[in-house]
Amino acid sequence: MRRSIWTRSARPPRVERQVAPAARRDRLALLLALATVVCLGSALFLSKDTQLLRFLMPGPLASAHGAIERCSACHTQSGSGKLSWLHGLVGGDPLADSKACLTCHKMPDTAFNAHSASAKVLARSTERLSKVAAGTPVPHSARAQSIAFPTDDMVAHGLYCATCHQEHQGFNFNLNKISNEQCRSCHVVKFDSFDGHHPKFENYPFRRRTRIIYDHAGHFGKHFREVAEKDPARRIPATCSTCHDSREDKRLMAVAPFEKTCSACHLDQIMGKERVSGPKGIAFLTLPGLDLQTLKKKKAAIGEWPAASEAELTPFMKVMLSRNERGRALMKSVDRLNLQDLSGASDAQIKAVTNLAWEIKGLFYALIKGKASDVLANLNIGSKAKPSASVVADLTASIPRDVLISAYQQWLPNLATEMEQSGRSTALTGSTLTADGEAASPGKPSRLAPADQPAVAKNAPEAPAAKAAAAPPEAVARKGEAANAKPGKETPSADEPSRAKAADQTDDLLHPTEEELRGIAALSKSAEKAAQPEGAARKPATANAKPESAKETVAAAEPPRARAADQTDDLLNPTEDELRGVAAPGKNADKAAQAEAAAAKAAPASSKSDGGRAEAASKSEVASDSAAASSSPEAKAPAAPDTAATEPQARAAPVISIASDVDAESWAEYGGWYRQDYAIFYRPIGHKDKFISSWLVLTGPQAPKGSKGPAATIFDLLAGKDAQGSCTKCHSVDDLEGKGRLVNFSPPKIETKQGRFTKFIHEPHFGILENRGCLTCHSLEKGRPYLKSYEQGNPQNFVSNFGAVKKDLCQTCHTSSMARQDCLLCHKYHVNGVITPIMNTTIPAQ
Repeated sequence: MRRSIWTRSARPPRVERQVAPAARRDRLALLLALATVVCLGSALFLSKDTQLLRFLMPGPLASAHGAIERCSACHTQSGSGKLSWLHGLVGGDPLADSKACLTCHKMPDTAFNAHSASAKVLARSTERLSKVAAGTPVPHSARAQSIAFPTDDMVAHGLYCATCHQEHQGFNFNLNKISNEQCRSCHVVKFDSFDGHHPKFENYPFRRRTRIIYDHAGHFGKHFREVAEKDPARRIPATCSTCHDSREDKRLMAVAPFEKTCSACHLDQIMGKERVSGPKGIAFLTLPGLDLQTLKKKKAAIGEWPAASEAELTPFMKVMLSRNERGRALMKSVDRLNLQDLSGASDAQIKAVTNLAWEIKGLFYALIKGKASDVLANLNIGSKAKPSASVVADLTASIPRDVLISAYQQWLPNLATEMEQSGRSTALTGSTLTADGEAASPGKPSRLAPADQPAVAKNAPEAPAAKAAAAPPEAVARKGEAANAKPGKETPSADEPSRAKAADQTDDLLHPTEEELRGIAALSKSAEKAAQPEGAARKPATANAKPESAKETVAAAEPPRARAADQTDDLLNPTEDELRGVAAPGKNADKAAQAEAAAAKAAPASSKSDGGRAEAASKSEVASDSAAASSSPEAKAPAAPDTAATEPQARAAPVISIASDVDAESWAEYGGWYRQDYAIFYRPIGHKDKFISSWLVLTGPQAPKGSKGPAATIFDLLAGKDAQGSCTKCHSVDDLEGKGRLVNFSPPKIETKQGRFTKFIHEPHFGILENRGCLTCHSLEKGRPYLKSYEQGNPQNFVSNFGAVKKDLCQTCHTSSMARQDCLLCHKYHVNGVITPIMNTTIPAQ
C-alpha cells in the first residue's frame, strides 16, 4: 500500500517537470533559426555587393589594394552574383590568381621561378651554393623546419605570388615583408642570422671588372706626381669625391664626366697632339698605289691613274667596295695581293686588279655624284637592317663634298670622261659628272677629257668632230657672233671650216657660259700669262660696230692663235703640278662675266644715238686694240674683216696661289677632314668622337677576335693600342658570348644591376666612415695585376686595385643588438625587378 501511494503520488509530477521545459527550448531554437535564415536572406537580396563584400571579407586589404571592390578582380573562384561568396568556400587555383596579379605588375616570363630568375641562373646559383652549404653548419631549428614543412616540390612546380605576399592583413601591413624563416625554408644554405653562420663574402663587390680602365695605384703613385712636378697649377684630385658621385639613384658610385676629370691630361692624346709617330688622322679614302708598269705590260686597261701614289687600300674602302656580292668576291680575290708589286700576279689576278681600279673610280664617282647616305646605305657589316641617314652621317663624319671633288680633280681629273666612255656612269647614277660634280648631258663631252683622247659627241659627224678637236681653242668661233651680225650679212672668216664644231659642240671652249664657269676647277699657268695682255687690250666688241646704216663691220681684236713653245698643253688639261698651284676661279669672275654681258647688250643702243662720234671712237679703240694685239710677244692674230662683232670674252680672273708652311695635318689641329698625298684623313675632334665610336659600335658585333673580315679589320684598326683617338686606352673591350666584341662606351646604369641578388646603397654609410673615408672599406693594394686583366676579353676575369670587402667589416655594425640584419636589408627577391606601368590611354579623336 505504501508502494502504490509512493508510486501514484511521486512519479507523475516528476515526469511533467522534465518534459515541458525541453519542448519549449526546442521550439525556441527552431524559431530563432528560422528568423536567422529570414534575416540573412533579406540581407543577401536587399544589400549591395560592396556591403556584402565588407560583411564577408576575411580581412581588410592593404593600402596598395584598398581601391579594389570586387573579389573577382583577384580571385578566379569568385563569382559575380549574390551568391558569389559561396565560391570562396572552395580553394581557388593559385596559378590563375597569380596571373591576375600580373595584369598590373609586369614581370618577365620567369615570374613564377624562384627570384623570377631564369632556369640557367638558378642552376648556376644552386651549384655554387651547394658547395658553400657543404661547409656551413645547419641550425637545429632549420632542420626541424625542413622536416615539418618541405618546400622542394613547391619550388620545382613554381612559386606563386601568395607564397610570400599574404593579403587581408590590414591597411598598414607591408606586402613586401618576408621573414628570414620564409627565405630559409627554400634555400640550400641554411643559417640562423647574419652575425651567426652567414657564409663569407666571395670577392665582393667585384662581380665583373669596371668598364673604364683606370689604374688607381698608377695614378696616385706616378702620374699625379709627375703632373704636379711639371705644372703645380694643374688640378690634381684631392679626395675620392673629386671624381666619384653617387648620383640620384644612390646605388651607383659613378664617375664624373670626362670634361671634369680626365680632359686636362687626355684630351690632347685623343686629338693626336701628343702623337709621336704615324699620321694623326685616320685614312678613310685613298687612291692606292698600283704597279702601273706591270699593268701596262699586261695591257690592263685601267685608264688614268697617278704613278706617284703609294697609299694602301683602307679597311673603310674595303667595306664600302664589299657592299654587294660582286664587290665581296672582288675583295676576296685581291685581298692577299701586293698592289704595288704585281710582277708575279697571274692573268686572273691582273684582271681582278683592273676591276678593282674601276670599282674605286666608281666609288669616288658615286660619292661625288650622289649622296653618301645612298652609297653607304647597303653596307654589308652583317646586320640586315640598313643604316639610317643619321648613322651614315656619323660614319662619314659629314665629310664635305668639296673634299671629294678637290681630291678627284687632282688625282683623276678625267674621271667623268672615263666613266662616261666606259659606260659605268649610267650603271652608277644614270648621268655623267662635270668638274664641279654636277650632272652633265650624256651627249656632251666632259671638259676634263685629255688632249690625246678627244671626247666626241655621239651625234656629231666624225670628220667635223675631229677637226674641232684638232683646232686650237683660240681659233674657235665665239658663241655670240650670230646674234650680233645683221640678218643676211654673215661673212664667215677664212679659217671657219677648220674651226667648225659638231652640232652639239658650238660653245667656245675659252668662252664658257656662266654654268660652265662654275665647273672649271683651275686654269694653267700659261693661261694666266695669256689672259693678262688679252684682258688689257680687249674692249666690248659691240662698241666697234657702226650704226645700222653703215655697211662695214670691223672684227674685234682676237687673242693670239699661236702659242709659245711652253704652252703646248691643252689649257683645259693642266698638268698635275699646275693643278696644285692654281686655285679655282672665285665668284668675282662670274660677276665680271655678267657685267660684261650686260654692257654688250647696252652697247648697240648707244652706238645708234651717238652717231659719228661713236664711229670715230670705235675706230680709234679698234686701232689701239689691234696695236696691242700685234705687239704681243707671243703671237700675232690679224683681224678678220667683214665678220660679225663678237660678244665680250667672259674669262676667269687669274688666281695667284697662296703658299703656306703649314701642312694639312697641322692645319686640322682640332680635328676634321684633311687631304694629304693620295689619301683623305679624318682627325678626331675630341672625346665622344662620333666617327670612331659609330664604326666601333657598328663593326664590333661582327668582329670576333682573330677574324680577318672587313668588319674585324676596321674594329682592330680603331681599337688598337696605338690607334688614333685612343678610345681603348680607357674604355674596356669585352668579348661577346658567341659573337663579336663590344667597347664599353656607356657608363654603368641602374639597369646594368639587373640580375643581381645583392643591393648596397652608399649614401647611408657616409655618416659612419672613419677618417680614412672611402678607404675604410676599399683598401688600395699596390702591385696587383690590374691592367693585365684587361688584356683578355672576359669581363668576369678581374683583379681589382682594391681589396675585397670582408663580412667581418659589415658585421661590426650589423648584429642582432645594433643595426638590422634581416635578409631583405641586403638582398632583393625579384632580381629583374617588377614594373607597374602607367595605363595606356588613347587620346580621343577631335
